[in-house]
Amino acid sequence: MVGNRSHRGALLLLMLAAGGCGPETGRLRAQLESRVPGERVQAAVALAQRGDRESVPALVERLEDEDAAVRFFAILALQRLTGERRGYDYADPPERRRAAVLRWRAYLRESAATPEQTARAGGAAPESLVPPRESDEHASP
Repeated sequence: MVGNRSHRGALLLLMLAAGGCGPETGRLRAQLESRVPGERVQAAVALAQRGDRESVPALVERLEDEDAAVRFFAILALQRLTGERRGYDYADPPERRRAAVLRWRAYLRESAATPEQTARAGGAAPESLVPPRESDEHASP
């Protein structure tokens, strides 16, 4: 039952964050490190709503959070900011989550996009950072 309460609390925080009220972006980034899982969830949601791609590395770190709700909202935030999931599922066993986190970290290392490039792309991942779809790879000219 504790898990259900945690998810209900996270959903409540999501609804509150959707109202547009919240601290500045820098404070939200710091809030991702809060001891309180609900505050980490709120920060992830608010940063995604603001389109803060500079928070992507910190959100990747939250994919290894001990709290399932934090992991859930971190991957949703990452998906909203980058259009990617990189095979991550918050409910997977730790070893599968770890493999996906390693893919996210590789993505971050390989990503050469500056915040200015990202802003020009409208907040979405630049096309060069999005892997080709399987159908594109096998398409005939």
